[in-house]
Amino acid sequence: MRPGFLVMDKPPGWTSHDVVAVVRAVTGVKKVGHTGTLDPFASGVLPLALGKATRAIRFLDEKLKVYDATISLGSSTTTGDPEGEVLREAPLPSFENLDEVIASFVGPRMQTPPAYSAVKVKGKPLYKYAREGKTVEAKARPIEIFGLEVLERQADSLRIDIRCSRGSYARVLADEIAEALGSAGHLSALRRLQSGPFEIQHCLSMSELADIVAGTEDWDAAFRRRGEDRMPWKPRDEVRARLEERLRSPFEVLSHLPSVKVPQAGVEAIRSQGMVPPPPSGLEAGGAYTAHDGARVLVVATSENGKGKAVIRFVGGPNPR
Repeated sequence: MRPGFLVMDKPPGWTSHDVVAVVRAVTGVKKVGHTGTLDPFASGVLPLALGKATRAIRFLDEKLKVYDATISLGSSTTTGDPEGEVLREAPLPSFENLDEVIASFVGPRMQTPPAYSAVKVKGKPLYKYAREGKTVEAKARPIEIFGLEVLERQADSLRIDIRCSRGSYARVLADEIAEALGSAGHLSALRRLQSGPFEIQHCLSMSELADIVAGTEDWDAAFRRRGEDRMPWKPRDEVRARLEERLRSPFEVLSHLPSVKVPQAGVEAIRSQGMVPPPPSGLEAGGAYTAHDGARVLVVATSENGKGKAVIRFVGGPNPR
């Protein structure tokens, strides 16, 4: 199966790893990785990199994240979401200053990662400290909220569209907004609509995947574990062929990088001799770029002393370590 990015619509109740495990199983591709974890209660855009594309994850432009978030008002929780225990209760807000509060959160700001997060302190994720009952706080870090829009307002909830930078925590933002309104709050629902170049319209739902794999939209029945009355799967070659139609290529998702177009003679030199085209003019030392033939990325390289150093070879010899 050719390398590329399969954009899944993760359902609530599943972990990001659950989705990775299913795609790995149905395709037979050993290297499958996701570009950004979604909490189990959340849903939406979960980009998966297959094969050599896993090595391209660090070159993706994922500066922009877009979420549809529902804030439940009146109580905060230990985790900042519906999975935690109630931490604090407060009266429901009047919403008299809603517009001013929402506007105050737009722009660059510092944000402290929540206790239940994968951010590491002394090499250990914060959520592990939290599960042990230990209070450890990570350093606040810069983020940016590009835009906030109120989509729906109820007496006890607020649904907002969040456009933010990578590394922003919607759970923390929900708690801060609720507090600024004079109440307490936590996320009760979260759906990711965009992660960098990957948008919800690119997504493959679990029902669609089940239909491709087992000829049914009942994805619960299609993806049960072996021995749990799972439906039979179609031949793997057929599944791979159908899924390749839904892959987004490295050529598409790495188009933000500087690039050089390689003539056909150069393509053959890359394939047979491992040649790396020189970087585009003006690229700073260490800067990443792609060499392509107009339809596919051949090599991802970095500029080293005016020459190209291969990082990922999509065509030609083995990838460098």
